[in-house]
Formats: sequence, structure tokens, C-alpha cells
Amino acid sequence: MPMPKPAKRSNPVLLAKGMNIGSISAETDDDFLFECFVHNPAVETASRMQAPGMVLSGRTGSGKTAIIRHIERSGHPHVTIDPNEMSLSYVSNSDALRFLQAIGADLDLLFLALWKHVLCIEFIRLKYKVADEDGSRSIFGRLWDRFSADDRKKRSLKYLKEWEGKFWITMDQNIKEITEKYESKLQAEMGADIEKFKTRGQYEKQLSTEKKSELVARAKKIVNAEQLAELAGVIDMIADSSEGDLTKYFILIDKMDERWVDVSIRFHLTRALIESLKAFRKIRNLKILLALRTDILERVVQETGDLTFQREKFDEYFIRLLWEPGELKDVVQKRVRLLFRRQYTGGEVSFEDVFPYNVGRIDPFVYMLERTLLRPRDIIAFVNEALKLASGQYEVTSTQIREAEGAYSAGRRQALEQEWKTTFPTLPKVLDHLTKMRRTVISLEELSEREQIEDLALKIGTEKQIDFDPLHPLAVAAIESPNNISTFVRTIVEILYRVAAVGIKLSPTQRYSYSHIDQPYFAASSLPDDLKIRVHPMLLRALSLDPHDRQ
Repeated sequence: MPMPKPAKRSNPVLLAKGMNIGSISAETDDDFLFECFVHNPAVETASRMQAPGMVLSGRTGSGKTAIIRHIERSGHPHVTIDPNEMSLSYVSNSDALRFLQAIGADLDLLFLALWKHVLCIEFIRLKYKVADEDGSRSIFGRLWDRFSADDRKKRSLKYLKEWEGKFWITMDQNIKEITEKYESKLQAEMGADIEKFKTRGQYEKQLSTEKKSELVARAKKIVNAEQLAELAGVIDMIADSSEGDLTKYFILIDKMDERWVDVSIRFHLTRALIESLKAFRKIRNLKILLALRTDILERVVQETGDLTFQREKFDEYFIRLLWEPGELKDVVQKRVRLLFRRQYTGGEVSFEDVFPYNVGRIDPFVYMLERTLLRPRDIIAFVNEALKLASGQYEVTSTQIREAEGAYSAGRRQALEQEWKTTFPTLPKVLDHLTKMRRTVISLEELSEREQIEDLALKIGTEKQIDFDPLHPLAVAAIESPNNISTFVRTIVEILYRVAAVGIKLSPTQRYSYSHIDQPYFAASSLPDDLKIRVHPMLLRALSLDPHDRQ
């Protein structure tokens, strides 16, 4: 097979088979991530001790793990917490705690104390380089010598006394020991009922309301705010002992989107972790960073029942990862240059050298970026698909970009469904419904068309509800009465907008809004009758919709 003729360009390069500009996952992107790292504004906020932001919040592929890995390589003392290694299954499997949960007892204070304890111990171990029991006792001795004369610190020193030889033990051992301590107290207080819970099926349902209330009250004597007060004093001591220490310490927490603990307590534990972080702001040379996907945060809100959780109470603690087009162009440009610098000697190769053709009348990068949610992962994936098709040639043509869009779009739909699976498990059925509409732009009236929307309601409502799926009860209600269809349809639009599958136009004079660019959320009840939705260009090919239908 003859070699293709090189293009008449000043810097022709051959696109070899298997060329790509890196992995879409930061965990496996060592070849490109660090050398091509782009300093999004969130990086500075995450690195600066004085900045209040502690929760790296963003959609999958927005760069949370990349920032965590960047800080790991910064040279500052750090510890990275993987929740999969924390043995929190011990907490979810505790018969005593499962019984409390079953009778409606509030475990939030316990979970809050658990996280504060773990983070205190981790910082002590990190700061003082504790490696064994002798080192642990030595550190306690130093804290005792400094603070024992302060009456306000005595309770907290007494708390630390129990752990003086254990600052060096692993985190999972810490969690097991603190849980066992509570179990022992609960067994002493209500052991007979816990035993019946273990041996009798659904024992909690056999208890009267009065009996449950009595047991909950007894549990509160054990799972109370006393330990939190002691821990607050411990944090004060650590903060005081860190004054004048110019070393920056980081505790990094990632992989919260994985199945690290049973779903029955996972989101309550996540909320407790977020709530615990603000207490550590007192330690001026410690930065705790928690990477948390947007969809996980939404599920926390759903399950804990506090709709103000993200938007009001903790807003200043969130570092939201947003990208400008120029920053994403920089991501791609750096990776293209590195790719070809490794393959060839001579002048640098740019994106424009490899992608020289407009797609229609649109600049190729602009065309590709319009089909992303403005995330590094999306644009890297699109460029890689195009490079794959141009293997053996000297440049990527507009035809190949359009062809690559098909595989890219299918992958983005799959990724979107996976990303929001725990929060909106029936999203695949809703996206299938958009395909049936055969339109890129749809009015609320068209989306509410009786026969088709009833078919969707049947597909969702006649199956078993998955976890906290918000659409299931509305689908059941829509099946039971046509009067409920409007709420069902508006909630569908609310969800499609929130996951960025569609943009919405609230009035004829307004432009389309998209959640990854504009307001992240519109309540279903606020959506007007003359609303229009437009399917995001990223999904058009995956949903077999006409990209030219752009009303």
C-alpha cells in the first residue's frame, strides 16, 4: 500500500497507529498529565492554605483527581486517604449500629465524631512522622507537657490519653477501635434488643412507637455531642501546637465515587465528612482536600433530606471546577506538542498542524469543543477518536472529525448514564425517549404528548424502584392519573437539564441555558409552559438526531 503524500505544510508529520494525547482518566495518564498540566484557577485555591475551599466539586472528567495528583507531587508532606482502605464496612456491618439505624436513631453525630477522630490522628501522624508506639507515646507526652496546665484542655487530653500509644496504627484499626467502643456501650445499654434484632427477622417493625422512642433516647446518651466537644478541644490543641510551623501539610481524599461502604450509610458518612472539614480550618498549615463528584453530592442531598446542603450552608468550602475554552485549548495544545516532540525532532507541532480543516465553516477545535461539557476528559476523548481514524495520514480531515463524532458521542452517552447512575438510575430510559421524539429542539407540549409520555411512565413505573430514583413515584402517579403527567414531564426536564443532556429556553426572548455553563439547577415547579429544550450537541449522534434541526 503506497504511503500517502505529505500535505504542503511547513511541518508535515505522519500520524502513526495508536497515537493519542493521553488517557481520559487522570489515574492512568502519567505519560501526559504532569508534563502537560494546566493550572486551572481551582489549582491555586486548592493549594493555598488561607483559601476556605476544601471540597473539589465537579463532574466526572473535570480534573479533580488531576489536582489531587498534582499536589501529591508538589513536595509538601501529605497523606492520601482512599476510603476503600478504611474498613468502613465494619461500621455498616455492626449489629448495634444497624439496629439504631433501623429504629430511626440519628447516627450523624457518631459519623461526625468518627471523621474528626480519623482526621486528627492522621494529621498528628503526618506532622510528627509517627511510625511506632514509642513515637506515639512521645508525641502525647509533648502535648501533655504543653497543655496539661490549661484546665480547658483537660477533657481533650483525657481523650487523647486513650490513644497515646495508638497514633501510629492504621486508619482501619482506628475506625474499628472507635466503633467497638460505641458497640460496647450500646450492648451494655440495650443488649437484649440488639440480640433480638440479630436473631429475629424485622424485629424493629414489631416495636411500638413508644418503645422505639425510648430506645432512641437511651442511644442519645451514648451517641451524643460529648465526644465532639472533646474532639473540638483536640483540634484546638493541634492548631495551637502548629503556630509558627511554616510547613504546609495536606490530607487528600479521593475515590469517594466508588463503592467504599454499604449504600445504607454511604451518603450519610459523606455528608458527615463534609461537615467535619470546617472544624479543621483552625489549623492554619493544614489543608484537607476532598474530591467529590457532582452527582454524588446530589445523592447526598437526596438521602439526607436537606435541600440547602450544597447551595447555602457549605458554599464557601466548595471549589467548583469550571473550564474556559482557552484553558481547554491549552490542555490539547500542550498534549499535541508533547506527543509529536516524543515522535520527531525539529520544530514543535501544534493542533492546527494536525487539524487544519474547518468542519463546514467552523474551526475544528470550536466544532469539537461545542460537543463537550467543557471538561478535559471530553475534548481529550474526541481528539483521540479523530487521531485513531487518521492513522497513517498526515492530518485529520473534516470528514474524519465527523466520523469520529459518532464513536465519541456514543461514549459520552454511556459515560453520562454511568456518571449519574446512583442519582438518576432511570436516565437511560429518558434518553431513549428523546430518541423517539426525533427532534433536536422540543417544546414542553411536544414532550408531554399523551401516548408517548404514558409509554415512558409505564417503562419506569412498572419496574421496581431503584434506590432513591425521584422519577419512579412520579411515573406511578402519572400512570394512575393524567393530572399528574405535567409534574412527571417537568421533573424529566429538570433532570435532563441538571445532567447537561439538554439546554432549556425559558422564554422566546432568552437564549438556551446549559447547566455546565449557566445556572446548575432549575426546580421542576419553576419551568414555564412555553419552555423549549434543546438536546446537547454532544448527544446528537448517540441519539440518532439530526444535527441540522437547530430551531
